[in-house]
Amino acid sequence: MVESTPFQLSRIYASGWSAGRKCNADDPVEIDAMAGRLNPHQSLNERERWSQGFKDAVVRSIGTPARFRDSLSRTGE
Repeated sequence: MVESTPFQLSRIYASGWSAGRKCNADDPVEIDAMAGRLNPHQSLNERERWSQGFKDAVVRSIGTPARFRDSLSRTGE
């Protein structure tokens, strides 16, 4: 198996982040389960990177007030 490049891993993380932004779970066990089900990658490094992006996005979403989150989604910043 060919190792993923740092650039490829960054894109995999971003893909997980995008998926995580759509997740509305707030229970850590549920978040882990959802990350495992939705993760499209096979290699361990890629699965870990995707899951990290997913979880980081969910945690940020939980910690960001809804009004501010809505503003971010409208402005794209």
